Amino acid sequence: MKLKKSILFATLFLFVFAQIIAQQSNHSKIEELEAQVTELDKTFNVSARKYVSAYFDLSDEYYKIKDYEKAYINAVKGLRLDSSNMSMQYRAAECEIKNKEYDLAYPRLTYIIEKNDDKNTVKAAKKLLKKIPQDKISQLENLVVQPMFEKSILVVFYPEVEDVYKTAIAQRIEQEYKLTVKTADFSEAENTNNLRSTWKDFLKETIQDIIDQNSPEAINSALNAMNITKEDLDTIEGMEFFLENLFYGWGYSEEDWTNLKTQHEPQYDANALIIQIKNNNKITSNCFGILAVTSKDIYSGSENNNFLFGLASENIAVMSLNRFVKYTDDKAVAMKRTVMQAFASAGHVIGIPRCSTPLCARAYPDSLAEQDQKNDVLCQTCINNVNKVYASLKQ
Repeated sequence: MKLKKSILFATLFLFVFAQIIAQQSNHSKIEELEAQVTELDKTFNVSARKYVSAYFDLSDEYYKIKDYEKAYINAVKGLRLDSSNMSMQYRAAECEIKNKEYDLAYPRLTYIIEKNDDKNTVKAAKKLLKKIPQDKISQLENLVVQPMFEKSILVVFYPEVEDVYKTAIAQRIEQEYKLTVKTADFSEAENTNNLRSTWKDFLKETIQDIIDQNSPEAINSALNAMNITKEDLDTIEGMEFFLENLFYGWGYSEEDWTNLKTQHEPQYDANALIIQIKNNNKITSNCFGILAVTSKDIYSGSENNNFLFGLASENIAVMSLNRFVKYTDDKAVAMKRTVMQAFASAGHVIGIPRCSTPLCARAYPDSLAEQDQKNDVLCQTCINNVNKVYASLKQ
């Protein structure tokens, strides 16, 4: 009997010891993944797969130690980049059901059921759906976009748009609008008609200020040190060289100089891009229209317009990632901004009115600060408008 008790005690000890080791291992893995995600948030040249897997792996680790809140947060972050991961969609819905956030869980579960090929996941989603009270489901049915996957929208990407944004834009539009999204890479560079640049004017004005505020002897001394003449300041190359050298002499870094140039990079006429896309792409009978995505800064073609996030003309729209990504080191923030603009532009292509509901993804933002205050989902007004368009096509 004593021997059996000793064996039982030893077994229990080994079990508890194994649990402690496993927990330590999990915490170590979590710290590693947290560090990776933090680093990736500041990096814009990573692959979509590597970036997304970090969020999903971190969600898995938190799920193992039953920290469901953090598991949910990281699952949702990953899904904002890659909504096709149905196991993470299910995990998010599971957490939302536990928290009685039925308005979030219902569209997620119906999306899994409609778009997933895995029978087991679909079966589990249907089972989870039954946990939502029936009277609540009746209300929620009127709060979601009714599927219209037989219709499509074509999303065309200009060169230099990163794959991580291509994937997120296509998948999130498909999930939110419940239609088929087709994608294509556009081989031509952006049309340069009405190309506008403030860089040359900035260089002229800045250098003239420097000349006005310094003696001729000081200016000549600086030019001689750089081995250039005053005549060189009549060219963009000469002005750039002169100001860049002064810039470093003032204690600024190469990164500061790059950021300064970025603020004055060329702007492309959005109307010219829409015409370019229209002339080079065919809209089929079952397609609502085309959304073009560029990494370049855009404006309306009018001198009194500073910049645009997006512009639409009938069933063709163009949107720019430029200002969403260049003013933040946080990729998750850049992605959320991008997806919300994609929702806004896709809505114009489909034919629903501009939204004025505060915090809706499609509400018009006057600045990045206003863009960041919004939610990356459609409001009830937009959902109703989408459903009206879809219903009219079925009559």
